[in-house]
Amino acid sequence: MEKRKEGMLTNEMSGFKRESINYNNYEISFRRWLISEIDANRMSIVEARDRFKLSPIEYKKIIKRWQERYSDPLHLSLQAMSSKERADNSKLDQRIKALEKQLELAQLKNVALETMIDIAEKDYKLSIRKKSGPKQ
Repeated sequence: MEKRKEGMLTNEMSGFKRESINYNNYEISFRRWLISEIDANRMSIVEARDRFKLSPIEYKKIIKRWQERYSDPLHLSLQAMSSKERADNSKLDQRIKALEKQLELAQLKNVALETMIDIAEKDYKLSIRKKSGPKQ
């Protein structure tokens, strides 16, 4: 008979250590971008977890925390259209183009301001953003 190999299976778990991920190492600009993708439904939370190798256990908590910090709904003040303008398709197309341009400019401004605040907070160690809750 053939000899059985002893010791093939061990209790050694060194190759199976769960790595600890420091989520503070992620750039703030990346966090903002990821949250904007999730909020705009261009990426699901599960897709983000798989694509960026977030912890399978903590990913919902991390994304929820990032959403609380970095979600920023953009509100624009728009002029109302008259019923004649709504009836004319070319006017609607012009209106859509104008609104898209306005939205693009507002988004660029928002990104620039958020980046400027992030740099000021990081480099000059300033606390610019208002803290929510009783810790003000």
